[in-house]
Amino acid sequence: MGSGDDFIGGLIFSGIQMLYFKMKNNSRAKSFQKMADEHNLSFFKKPGEYHGEILSLNASKDPHGSPTGKLSSKARFASRMFGQSQLQTHLHNFKSNRWRGDWQTNCNIMEGTWKGHTMTSFDTLFFNSSSDGTEEGEYTSVFAHCKASIPRMIISPTGILSGLKRLDENQMVNIGYHKIRFELDEFNKSYRVVSADEKLSYGFITPKMIEYLMKHKHEKWHFEFSEGGILISTVFTLNAEKVAKAMDFLAGFLGHLEGYLLKDESHITS
Repeated sequence: MGSGDDFIGGLIFSGIQMLYFKMKNNSRAKSFQKMADEHNLSFFKKPGEYHGEILSLNASKDPHGSPTGKLSSKARFASRMFGQSQLQTHLHNFKSNRWRGDWQTNCNIMEGTWKGHTMTSFDTLFFNSSSDGTEEGEYTSVFAHCKASIPRMIISPTGILSGLKRLDENQMVNIGYHKIRFELDEFNKSYRVVSADEKLSYGFITPKMIEYLMKHKHEKWHFEFSEGGILISTVFTLNAEKVAKAMDFLAGFLGHLEGYLLKDESHITS
């Protein structure tokens, strides 16, 4: 096959890939719009439509919002479809998602009050510059807003798969974070905890919180704490049912915080 045929073949493949991507996302958007309607939540298919609670967090000059460098055709299509996102700019203190890809955008953003707490879920698309289109990914995050005095801390399940996730997120070495252990050996075998503030973390993860986490250890949530709230991150997209379970978990977690740690939360009106 000549170079001209290769070029045409590449265009056809890219066209099919982008059409599939658009159809798949439209299906996800309908699913989350239905969930939002059923639970009185707000839904935003594109980041430009979103003007919610995450934007109240302090922003940084994070470069992930705008496409830079040479991107794949799918990445260019995604940039036209969704445009620039500001979510990662306002979640820059959370290491779980910060270093994924040279460019990120978000879509299918859902926000509102869930079991008494403000929650935001969203999909992220990321791409690397100068790639052949294979260096890309999609995943879902769920964020619980909380105005408590929260330590910078990351809790993840132990095991090989968890280690691979940390590798994917460039978290194998987090400068300023240190591994901490708790009195319950079973908890230490089930969870890996790293923190930038050991004293505050021990006050935050109380015995009753450890008991709650042990009850949910088989759910394998990876979650991170920093100013503004608690973030569950994944390496894949979650369906609406799984997002609901993640929000249930976070609501339960916040319900187990000691009262002196909490301040009044400003809930949004959906």
